[in-house]
Amino acid sequence: MSFKMIMIAAVFIVFETWTAAAQEGTVVRPFADSEQVNRPFAVDFDVLNYFTLLEGKAAESAEIEGQVRSALYAWPKGKAAIEIRRSFERALDEAGFEILVNAEIPQFSNAEKALNALQEKNRLGERGFGYAAQQVTVFPGHYLSAKRSRDGQETVFALTISRNQPRYLMEEATSAAMAEGSVEVSAEALVGEIEEAGKAVLCGVQFDTGSAVIRPSSAGSLQTIADVLNTREGGFYIVGHTDDTGGFEMNMKLSEERAAAIVKALVEDHGIDAGRLRSGGVGPLVPLASNGNDAGRQLNRRVELVEQLQE
Repeated sequence: MSFKMIMIAAVFIVFETWTAAAQEGTVVRPFADSEQVNRPFAVDFDVLNYFTLLEGKAAESAEIEGQVRSALYAWPKGKAAIEIRRSFERALDEAGFEILVNAEIPQFSNAEKALNALQEKNRLGERGFGYAAQQVTVFPGHYLSAKRSRDGQETVFALTISRNQPRYLMEEATSAAMAEGSVEVSAEALVGEIEEAGKAVLCGVQFDTGSAVIRPSSAGSLQTIADVLNTREGGFYIVGHTDDTGGFEMNMKLSEERAAAIVKALVEDHGIDAGRLRSGGVGPLVPLASNGNDAGRQLNRRVELVEQLQE
């Protein structure tokens, strides 16, 4: 048995297939005999942000949507941080992960600031990681991220090791689609909003992340919108909105493309007269809430149906 295999067996980092049925499972298990410090975070659908580059002043990140699991651990007495890190490195490599970032985090460095910002985006406080997690998040010593594609699914794993305490934070996400059909447009609500405010939010029309591709689950809502338009006269604007992340030009373009995609679907698939509809995008210029938190950003990502003044 090679030294590499001995280390993997010794630390007992176990890898297993993570399917929807294995709700509480994770692909990457903790270092052997580690003690869980807090109640782990586990949801079927959320977003995990992770670094794809962290070097000097350069920091680039990405996100993955799906099943997210996070947990904080204390490693066994008599172990050092370097053994924890190298054990994860070897096991990840053996399991077919590509290590994206494997970086020391010097105190007061640009890397530390970037990591703090990334963990803020991952909403650790909301996920139940309070004071105990600060031993890792306030004093990070090392960050590692890795990615694996298998059987049509992607798994991202991130490890943050504390600088001054025997603690490490494991974060993991496996790609999965959000449950479809959870929200649909109500004809009564749509008509009511239009009559009261002259516009209505088309909350039942969903798009792929960062894309103008309408999800198949939006078919029922699009049919309802078409039914409402067929009962009303006159023209309407379809207006796209975004949050304020990702850059101004990109958001303006995305909001315009999403609005145009809805017009295209209503005209081509539901027979609405193209002359009655006009699309446009205003990006992040008309927010409903603060972009400083996830709840506000979610409200700001929307498409509205706005009644045109009849001449």
